Amino acid sequence: MTVALLTVALLMPGCGGSGDDGPCGPVRREPLDPRAVHLVPGADPPEYKTEPPTSGPHLPSPSTQSVREEPISYAVQVGLLEEGIVLLQHRALSGDDRSRIEDLAGDAVTVAPAPSLPDDAKVVATAWVTKQVCDRVDVEALRRFVDDNRDRGPDSHG
Repeated sequence: MTVALLTVALLMPGCGGSGDDGPCGPVRREPLDPRAVHLVPGADPPEYKTEPPTSGPHLPSPSTQSVREEPISYAVQVGLLEEGIVLLQHRALSGDDRSRIEDLAGDAVTVAPAPSLPDDAKVVATAWVTKQVCDRVDVEALRRFVDDNRDRGPDSHG
């Protein structure tokens, strides 16, 4: 019995809200916002059901660099998620932590600052209707999120 429990404990991911002190909470599925429609450029920005959003009204087929210096509007964020891109947004990171996150950019992963993230969030990973919040950088947990969610948006080409 002890060996079985030890084996299960060793196989559990280091991040996941199972009572451990890992830097990331569990990966959560969020409800699909039924208003997931394309916006006309220049339209008034809508309200979103979650922050940052994982679905909802958005701009169609936006393009963006894999590493951004400026925050991304919610309408563009949701458009990227629809295309299957994973967003790694960060707030108040040290230069070293920011570099570690930026190393994950590219191949359907965009990294951007997001000063409006909640106080308890240093990094928020989002994909279509999926989110993970981290109170500090955990590259392995973020890499797992990317691997599990990249190219999974309804308009993905991957």
